[in-house]
Amino acid sequence: MNRNKVLIVGGYGEVGRQIAHILLERHANLEIVLGGRSPEKAKAFESQRVHTAVVDTNAEDPLQHAGEHISLIISAVNDLQDKLLLAAVRRKIPFIDVTRWTELFEQASAKLRKVELHAPVVLSSGWMAGTASLFAMLHADSLDNVAVDIHALYSLQDKAGPDSTAYMDRMTIPFHITEAGRNRLVHPMTDPVKVQFPNGYKAKCYRLDTPDHVTLLKASHIHTASFRISFDSKASTSLLVGLVNSGIWKIISGKRFRSFRQRLLYNPGTGSAHHVLIHLKGHDPNGRLVERRIAISDPLGQTHLTALGAAVQAEKLLLMPENEPLAPGVYYPEDLPDSRMDKAAIMGFFKQYGVLFSY
Repeated sequence: MNRNKVLIVGGYGEVGRQIAHILLERHANLEIVLGGRSPEKAKAFESQRVHTAVVDTNAEDPLQHAGEHISLIISAVNDLQDKLLLAAVRRKIPFIDVTRWTELFEQASAKLRKVELHAPVVLSSGWMAGTASLFAMLHADSLDNVAVDIHALYSLQDKAGPDSTAYMDRMTIPFHITEAGRNRLVHPMTDPVKVQFPNGYKAKCYRLDTPDHVTLLKASHIHTASFRISFDSKASTSLLVGLVNSGIWKIISGKRFRSFRQRLLYNPGTGSAHHVLIHLKGHDPNGRLVERRIAISDPLGQTHLTALGAAVQAEKLLLMPENEPLAPGVYYPEDLPDSRMDKAAIMGFFKQYGVLFSY
């Protein structure tokens, strides 16, 4: 497999550009192609190793104009009909996706079960490109019967792109979670839990549907997976909870009120730190109950942490020897650790880019 060209679809956005910068810095012989519908919108890179291409996820063949000899595709844009995903599968190109909410994740998984895979497909669309699930798994590896609770503090001032707010249109849709091996239906923005984040901010966190609920439970030693969110404006959090639980949010759903909904939760600024708190409960080999708290902070914000989550998945694929490629199949973010990229190497990757951890 030719390993010197990576196509980043959605490469003009905040996350895509940061993925490109990280990979360029780490791989001197790497060529990056930024794909999107309008190449003229791509901001200039100083590197001569960066090019642009027309990639339209709504086209019947999104990769028609992407060029030849692509060794890896990273999708940082919504692929609502899976056309980009399936175009990569047909071409036998390794693929990493970091932008699917749970329904699209399940949709893609169902389609992938019906086709023969000749390359790895990494569905890494959990919180911050699967970073939360990855670190939950890294710290739960010595435990059994584990309950994972992930809490995120979302900054309304981060440099997010519009795709980052797609979850707003999911706020009225109930979803399933698994607790102690039992499946039950819950609603977004309910069941608050009070949390203190690494920066000292205390807030109530509310349920939100993310693929972390699905992928973490594929591990036999995890029986509960839960994700909750709060915003760094208590007024915005309270307003959203009130609108959702009163039914008003459902009334203002749809295209007509989209700009109004975005004004509530999408006012990107110059950037702000992102904080995640992971709470693990499980039993050690002696049967004793163990609790662990892992606090993750990225001073450069949620788009940066998402880019790192995508880049670390790409790193593994780019470093695989040509005579020992990663086997074809579907992978999840927490499948990353192996003998070549162990816990220490993964922690070191994130720390190198300024991510802070506390316990």
